[in-house]
Amino acid sequence: MISAVFPDLFVNLCVLVTLSFVLSLTYRDWPPPPGRALRWGRLLFTAGMSAALFLLATPHAGGRVSLTLVPVVLMTLRHGWRGLYVGVPATLLAGLDGAWAFASAALSLLCVTACTVRARHLLDLSDVSGSLQRHGWVALVLFLPASLPQPGGLEDWARVYPLAVLMNAVGFLSTATMLTSRVALIQSTTRYRTEAHHDALTGLANRRQFELDLPFTQVGDALLLFDLDHFKRVNDEFGHPVGDEVLRVVAQALAAELRGRDRAYRYGGEEFAVILRRVPPAELERVARRMARVVSSLEPVEVAGVRGPRVTVSVGGAPFGLWSRTRTLWDADEALYQVKSAGRDGVRIAGGGARREVEYQV
Repeated sequence: MISAVFPDLFVNLCVLVTLSFVLSLTYRDWPPPPGRALRWGRLLFTAGMSAALFLLATPHAGGRVSLTLVPVVLMTLRHGWRGLYVGVPATLLAGLDGAWAFASAALSLLCVTACTVRARHLLDLSDVSGSLQRHGWVALVLFLPASLPQPGGLEDWARVYPLAVLMNAVGFLSTATMLTSRVALIQSTTRYRTEAHHDALTGLANRRQFELDLPFTQVGDALLLFDLDHFKRVNDEFGHPVGDEVLRVVAQALAAELRGRDRAYRYGGEEFAVILRRVPPAELERVARRMARVVSSLEPVEVAGVRGPRVTVSVGGAPFGLWSRTRTLWDADEALYQVKSAGRDGVRIAGGGARREVEYQV
């Protein structure tokens, strides 16, 4: 009996691992983004996996022996009782082998799902630090009800039952390890991407991200460049810890003034950049003045008993138009330079193609 069942289980294991690899490729972010479509799509896919594994098993006197319930356990660990739906198609297919086969499959499905729900706190597929290694033995317990005897086949069932439980546990651990490795890869990639495109001190996007976002600006967007006035003096007279805290506070103040679609960047050193989306030229002037006043009204920072000075900013801005983005960047930078040459603590907006400029002292 074992020699007849083992090939079926081996084929089941190969198909299970292959389809689980395909399933793992559907995870691109972790935690997965909200939305029912993708979640239910994965449930339907794993339901198809479960049905395919059942059909690949050959009927024997002791009933079909397959890895049908492994996808059920995987989805139950992720979605709770909704994982029960994954095993419904295979359970209905079991009815083709008779009423007893259907009853046995339905009872196995309910028992395995209930055991998995109870064990969710032990087997966390998103725990890349070793949940499976610490509690892998639980897989054997989960699959104890995976194969139940049928009338007239008790002796054959007893022979293959240990092998069936073992192969189910091996199949689960193999696929769960694959999914956990995928989650670890996604988390590492996300963390490295975040670190590569964000400034560690201020938490703002950095210049690399600015250069990536710049080509996607459109006509009607605008650019503001901010430069903290006499910032070197802050570092020299009050120390770098105070200077770092000033940068953090200013970054938070600038980010707090933006709409959700706008974005602030630490452009370099004491310079910041802001890309404003869909802002009229007249509104750009008002926004620049408001943000400059917010910075100048900040309370002096204090670090380890050392109280820093009040800070002001020089602001240069320019709208994006039909000309190149580099031209807009140059216009804003030139406007900023003129503010600094005129004594700092001011705002100048370049008028794009016509090079109109409006200056404000704040």
